[in-house]
Amino acid sequence: HNIVVNQVLFPEKDAEELGEWFDSNKDGMQKEAREICSKMMARKRMQDKYIGQCFDLYGDDFHVVLMPLLDHEVRGVEKLKDFSELLINPIDLEE
Repeated sequence: HNIVVNQVLFPEKDAEELGEWFDSNKDGMQKEAREICSKMMARKRMQDKYIGQCFDLYGDDFHVVLMPLLDHEVRGVEKLKDFSELLINPIDLEE
């Protein structure tokens, strides 16, 4: 049995790690970039919270796979093969 969580922002990193990066770099960013990153960080924190709950509730009984948010649509055979590779060989969250 599987649970697939799709469109996850940076599944290999946690919000705390990204937050540290953002805090150390935001002063050098243009205002618009800072606002975009701030919104992304809010979304990442929210996702991490719900993904954590998913693992807590279902992690012992289901195989939970995190599929990353991509910067393109998965269209065509080659992109579908590449994307499906992540289902077979999911991102290692322990690295």
